[in-house]
Amino acid sequence: MRATGMSGPSHIGSFRVVTELGQGGMGRVLLAVAADGRLVAVKEVHPELAEDAGFRARFRREVAASRKVSGAYTAAVMDADPEAQVPWLASAFVPGPTLSQALDAAGPLPEQAVRLLAAGLAQALVDVHRAGLIHRDLKPSNVLLAEDGVRVIDFGIARAAEGHTKLTHTGAMVGSPPFMAPEQVQGLALTGAADVFSLGSTLVMACTGKPPFAGSSVPGVLYNVAHSAPDLDGVPQTLRPFIESCLAKDPAERPSPLELLTAIGTVTPTSGPWPEVVHRLTAEQRADIEKLSTGLVVSGVPAVTAPAGIPAPPVVSLPPLPHAPPAAVARRKRTWWLAGAAAAVAVATVAALNFPPSDGNGGGVDGRTSAPPRKSDAKASGGSETIPTPGTTPLSKVGDKYTQWVPSCQEARGKVEVPAGYGDPSGNLEAVGKTPQESNQCFWSNRYGDRVVVSWDRHLSEGGKTGAELAKEDHETGYASAYQSYERADVGVGEEAFWQRGMANLYARDINMRLDVIVETTRYSDDEARNIAKTVGKSALKLAETQR
Repeated sequence: MRATGMSGPSHIGSFRVVTELGQGGMGRVLLAVAADGRLVAVKEVHPELAEDAGFRARFRREVAASRKVSGAYTAAVMDADPEAQVPWLASAFVPGPTLSQALDAAGPLPEQAVRLLAAGLAQALVDVHRAGLIHRDLKPSNVLLAEDGVRVIDFGIARAAEGHTKLTHTGAMVGSPPFMAPEQVQGLALTGAADVFSLGSTLVMACTGKPPFAGSSVPGVLYNVAHSAPDLDGVPQTLRPFIESCLAKDPAERPSPLELLTAIGTVTPTSGPWPEVVHRLTAEQRADIEKLSTGLVVSGVPAVTAPAGIPAPPVVSLPPLPHAPPAAVARRKRTWWLAGAAAAVAVATVAALNFPPSDGNGGGVDGRTSAPPRKSDAKASGGSETIPTPGTTPLSKVGDKYTQWVPSCQEARGKVEVPAGYGDPSGNLEAVGKTPQESNQCFWSNRYGDRVVVSWDRHLSEGGKTGAELAKEDHETGYASAYQSYERADVGVGEEAFWQRGMANLYARDINMRLDVIVETTRYSDDEARNIAKTVGKSALKLAETQR
């Protein structure tokens, strides 16, 4: 553990730097505090990368793309500055060990915990792929075991770094060999199916403590990934069918993330999903962060102070855990989470998100057509029925209600009604352009790790279809793709809406506007969280109406 002291900047953007967590091929990772007390993880790229004009362009593009990813199982980007002298990206810090750290401390996970892990990872890929992106580096060190479930973090290898000579000509692998997909090893074009293969390898590791493909050297591992059968000894028989299906050599034979969720089946909710050691590790991490954030001296180096004109952030006070560590454990040096810390923090490294290559026929992230299904396609997509259209006027006759740009996060400040204690929104602070299907996403969080995410997606009439028809297709696509996971609801948010079952995730449509509201919390009951989502949704649509 090392406080920054004089060796680095005291502030990056509006964030006060507390300590350096680690370094990797892309740059270094810093723990920082926002002006309202929220903890964030900041990834600052290497200066030599910043000098590469091509890198900057790709980084800028990937920053914009990553803002489209939202969901309960991924870490959200809070802010970024691709134009800074040294580009950086910040995301919410989520306490908890990585899967690899948990396996090192406690060994393989119990069967029910692996099933929960599988469901969380599959849903995370649904969220990533829905945004038209590919993760590319899913592995145990990029999976956080948070108190309330799984988080996929640190999207690893950057598309932004591709083409940079030092990173690509020194033998560095674009990916992590034991968890790469065969097509990735062979240098072929990737689809979302590569992420599914990596998910399968990660689940084998969770079940057995070892990856399914081993070797005495990196070339040997890569050969086995591409040509050998996976080692599934030790994988429970009840889990083996869906794990084995993920590891098919042919991408077309692997399930999509949605199909995988169906194969996993119902996961029993529990307040303590992980082994006790995971909760102890989280408590240790929180204790360390408490020390750092309250300005105590670490390793003889005083905490940095804010420069003139920038107010010091309030003291971060983290809530107690239900599983307090025994005294003997609490007295241990609480620095386990800094080992390999670049992977242990919730840094949604934008550059790792990679747009899937087109096959020239509309091929999307999972090898299937990327065009949204029409009403007649809903059953073929997995839905038992289509969503009825509210009202009697055909959507083909409905004019666009929302014709201007969607709200920026700056405009959402104080207008979208979030609970007390949440800071100002992060995301796109300035008003965005005026192009068809304009979208924006804003994030609110508090010091306890609770988060509210709002996404606006406006559709304008084009191509012979009204904006209402296009928004309807978008809305219906989400429902039909996994109808068993959703429940339709009349909540007074827009014309129609549905909930994600067992969660406070609300998906609504109003004429030509699609609105998603996600409430992630461990402090509110399910009913309270859904009431928050409804209040947020109503105020978010009201704000969008003022943009007309």
